[in-house]
This record gives sequence, C-alpha cells and structure tokens, in this order.
Amino acid sequence: MRSFRSAIDAGCDLIECDVHLSSDGRLVVIHDHTLERTTNGTGLVRDRTASELRKLDAGRGERIPLLQEVVELAIGRVGLVIEIKQIPIQYTGLEEKLLAMLRQLGAVQECAVISFHHPSIRMLREIEPKLQLGILEGARPLRPAAMMREAGADVYSPHWGATDPELVKEVHAAGGAVAVWPVDDEAAIAWCKFCKPDSIFTNRPVEVGAALRS
Repeated sequence: MRSFRSAIDAGCDLIECDVHLSSDGRLVVIHDHTLERTTNGTGLVRDRTASELRKLDAGRGERIPLLQEVVELAIGRVGLVIEIKQIPIQYTGLEEKLLAMLRQLGAVQECAVISFHHPSIRMLREIEPKLQLGILEGARPLRPAAMMREAGADVYSPHWGATDPELVKEVHAAGGAVAVWPVDDEAAIAWCKFCKPDSIFTNRPVEVGAALRS
C-alpha cells in the first residue's frame, strides 16, 4: 500500500496491481503465485487463507493487501489496472469475484482488467461490457489487433521489446490502445519515444516520466 500511495503522490495516471485468490476465496494483491520472493512466507498464495497471508511481512512492515483496500485507495483519485494471474496456476471463479467487487464498490468504470490469460478477458467482456479490458503479451504476434479483437479487449499490452511502430499503427487502426511494460531503463525509454505507445508501465515513475517528457 505504501508503494501505491507513493505512485499517487507522484502524479501517476494509473496504478497497477496483480490479484490472486486465497484458499478461502479472498482477492489478495501480490505479484507472484509463490510467497518467497516478496514476503517472509513460503509456498503458494492459494494454499493460505487471507488471514494467514495478512500476517506475513511484505517488506518494511507492509502487509499483503486485500484487493478491496487497493480499489478503495484508488477510486476517485487515480485509475487502477488489475492484472488477473491465471497462468500457470488457475483460480476458479476469480473473474466473477473480481467483477462482483468492482460493481459493489461502484468502480467498474474507474478500473481496467488485464491478463496474459486471454480467456479471462473474453469472459469478462461477455458479462460486463462497460469494463475496460486488455491482453498482455510477451512476444510479437503476427496479428496483434486480431488477437486483441478475439479476446474482446480494448488495450493491447506488450513487453516494450515486443513493440514496434507497425504494431502501434495496427492496434490504433483497430480502435485499440497500446500500453507497454516494463519501461525502466534508457533503452526502453528510447524505444517508447520512437514507437509512441499510448501509455507505459514502469517501476520508476518519477525518473521515467521525466525522461519521456524531455
């Protein structure tokens, strides 16, 4: 939560988080499927209850947030992009739980949902037309706009190194937007200036924002 607050204070347009399901079906915010890299816990996120996960140290005394906490922090202040983590481990019912929460909090039109698991995006498009949706890709496909349309997505979100001006042009022609990641170093910044995507995701928003504007 400290990181999300700092991004808001820095003037970011959007913050992004990754969501998993605890063993008792709660939506929790953590990047990995496993606990070792970012907490003092071990094992799989899915094998712990939300209460057990909340007792872990996620760095400098921070706790693993519930998704509801992040949504409530963002709503009315900043856009929120939620990545559904359904690869390689899949969580049954995650999409429905996520949408129910966004509807309950009145946050459907203030959030976007993205995923490498394109069937999740297609499912959400079918049940909530008002939700902005995006697909993530790590490689350069032959037909990115077609892939985006087949998933029912509004946004195509590739790794910066799998982006080129032709891809951006193709997605724009299909009515979509391009959001690249992770733009954290000089090479990525220079390439984004050349390709001109619509938005970038970075772990260094202050420094990278200044470099992109220069």
